[in-house]
Amino acid sequence: MKTITYQIIICLAFALSACSDTDYISNDPTAAPGPAIYDVDDSFSSYSTFFKPAQGWVGDPMPFYENGKFHVFYLQDARDGGATFHPIYKAVTTDFVSYEDTGEMIPCGEDNGREDALGTGSVFKEGDTYYFFYTAHNANLDPKEEIFYATSTDLNTWEKQGYAINGWGDGYDRNDFRDPFIIKNPDGSYTMLVTTRADYKGSWRAVLSQYTSDRLTGGWTRKEPFYDSEETMNLECPDVFSMGSYQYLIFSEQNDRRGVHYVYRTVSNHSYGEWIVPADNFLDGYAYYAAKTASDGTNRYLFGWCPTRDDHKDKNAYSWAGALVVHRLYQKSNGELGLGIPESIDQKYNDKVDLKTEIVKHTTVSANTYSLRSTDEKAVVVFPRFEKGTSKISATVKAASAKRFGIEFAAGGSRKYVYDLVIDPAAGKVKLDYVVGGEVNSTLTEAKLPAAVNGEYQIKVLVENSVCVAYINDEVALSNRIYQMNQNPWGIFAEEGDATFTVELRQDAASR
Repeated sequence: MKTITYQIIICLAFALSACSDTDYISNDPTAAPGPAIYDVDDSFSSYSTFFKPAQGWVGDPMPFYENGKFHVFYLQDARDGGATFHPIYKAVTTDFVSYEDTGEMIPCGEDNGREDALGTGSVFKEGDTYYFFYTAHNANLDPKEEIFYATSTDLNTWEKQGYAINGWGDGYDRNDFRDPFIIKNPDGSYTMLVTTRADYKGSWRAVLSQYTSDRLTGGWTRKEPFYDSEETMNLECPDVFSMGSYQYLIFSEQNDRRGVHYVYRTVSNHSYGEWIVPADNFLDGYAYYAAKTASDGTNRYLFGWCPTRDDHKDKNAYSWAGALVVHRLYQKSNGELGLGIPESIDQKYNDKVDLKTEIVKHTTVSANTYSLRSTDEKAVVVFPRFEKGTSKISATVKAASAKRFGIEFAAGGSRKYVYDLVIDPAAGKVKLDYVVGGEVNSTLTEAKLPAAVNGEYQIKVLVENSVCVAYINDEVALSNRIYQMNQNPWGIFAEEGDATFTVELRQDAASR
């Protein structure tokens, strides 16, 4: 009886919040009319494409591919105030559209023990055995972190083997020693990379420590660090792979979790060149973190998480962990990396939805082509609210003279408070701006804008609940968390000039 009553209360609360426009609708009587903006509570929503478990959230994915399946291990963030936290769970997918959550793989240890919390690691297969090297963490112990490992013969049942290595005796940071990653060397030996800090090259800095052994079960010998940096506190969640004549290192910058980065170097006959740091070495923006890669032998994919915000409010700080976002990762002709939408996702959401307009300002409409002409005010077209499920916006944009243009989210009511996905050619950026009363209040995240192709930008945006992932020219990705976008109107806009949009909205026919 208590359970039924609780569910009724929750449903009533949700219904009331969905009809509340408080703090989002202007009282300006001259404002353009539009559908009311819903204050949608996202905390009970289920996710498919941007996977999250039924209870809790995805932290630090650790993908492993085998036999047509991506096994995405992750730190489960229950947010239940438990004494132990971040056990390792797993979800399995073949297409990045739907996932089977197979639950807990490696549990935490006893409260106040060495495995009070688990941290990031990696899976490596040798023969018929899978080895999972991971971080054992307890903030009340000295050292706080050590590397443990577990083994399995089926990727589902894991047996803890205990201690593998720590770094405090080697002069590394006693509080930061985590995120192991295994590489098999040409001579058959193994290298383990570990995120830590050290007095190296004359200063205390972030390093990827390097240990080698001829066996995975012990005998690890310290070598010179694999990579180092003075620009970040720690090089978290390292991942190393090769494409063609280059070796790549991907890591996440711990300073306020400021994104995923990469460096690369030439490799020939097991000889390596100097590390190259691209002028723009971001992969995605500030709302994407802890990414690692896996390949199916044809394509390589980048797995990271888009964070929630505290208390599920757009004005609050980003939380740790969120929903899984997967990009297709590819190599450009100059060796740099690009991000695109996975083909399986692109093909899945391909059922065209008829677009109607709610607001048309300074725009000429012809079928699904919209010619926007902005002078003193924003030219805009507003479309009806997103339905539940996943939607894909596809837009080809030719900007004749507009200085800023893009897609507007949470475009209901008076549109006093909106979120603009902005293409800004002069600044060379694609970004998410929070706009209040027509003025930019803050830029929430951004990425480098790729060059226009024949004067045009191809934009694809995936929207599921409060997660929004934009792809520009199949080269740059930008992930966002926008709660007020969820089940609310959206639109297109141009400022200070003209722009022409050809727009389509698509979904999965089976889910409609």
